[in-house]
Amino acid sequence: MRYELHDSRVLTWSLEAHVTTHCNLRCAQCCPLSPHLPAWAVSPQALGDDLRRLSRVLKPNVFKLTGGEPFLHPDLPAVLDVVRASGLTEQVSVTTNGFLAQSAPDAVYERLDRMTLSFYSSAPLPERSIARITERCDQHGVHLTVKAIDRFQRITPDAPLASDAEVRDVFEKCWLKQRCHLVHRGRFYTCTRPPHVATVLAAEHPHLPALAENDGVPLDDPDLLTHLLTYLERDVPLATCRHCLGSSGPWEPHAQLPRARAAS
Repeated sequence: MRYELHDSRVLTWSLEAHVTTHCNLRCAQCCPLSPHLPAWAVSPQALGDDLRRLSRVLKPNVFKLTGGEPFLHPDLPAVLDVVRASGLTEQVSVTTNGFLAQSAPDAVYERLDRMTLSFYSSAPLPERSIARITERCDQHGVHLTVKAIDRFQRITPDAPLASDAEVRDVFEKCWLKQRCHLVHRGRFYTCTRPPHVATVLAAEHPHLPALAENDGVPLDDPDLLTHLLTYLERDVPLATCRHCLGSSGPWEPHAQLPRARAAS
């Protein structure tokens, strides 16, 4: 993959931020591993600082607020305000399962351009809720896309990939590295997996390297543009790829994981 530059900024399709890591659903094979992560919400100030740094070297077509479930963030309007103030992009979108979006304040809808509503067969959103979200998007000029999902692709292998050839094959076939760029806690990542895989697998694999550090570009890099472009155009797999199936995993019916039982 090769990227174009315009006014010393790398042109990309999209950039996203996990504004929360927790979610009100527990989708099996969740790409950002939300069911297995502790609850966390981004600080608007911290995200704003990251986006201001990135806006000097990156120009995505659209910025996506994702999670977890973004509508669990305690102050989503403030998050949207710092995104707008960063000058990163003109198109701001949110990806949601919809259960909390229908009752969100007008201040959220007023600050959005787009919304992607993921309709999961394993946890279907009621039709009346979709109708209410559609009505509110129409009122505020938000472009709504309803994405029906009845299958998931297995993305986390049962064990680390055994051979370098397997890892290279996963990396070469994976579309996440081009479509799921992520900014998270002061680093840029070519996909959503590196910040979270080590957190989830650390107990089982105590010698796992610090994937979040090894596989991302720090935004305080004095030569951020050069290193960001080199990183995006690399043909060497990430360390995280050994613990991921990317877009090569088998397809299975969509499912929800059981709720964890509270300790007695």
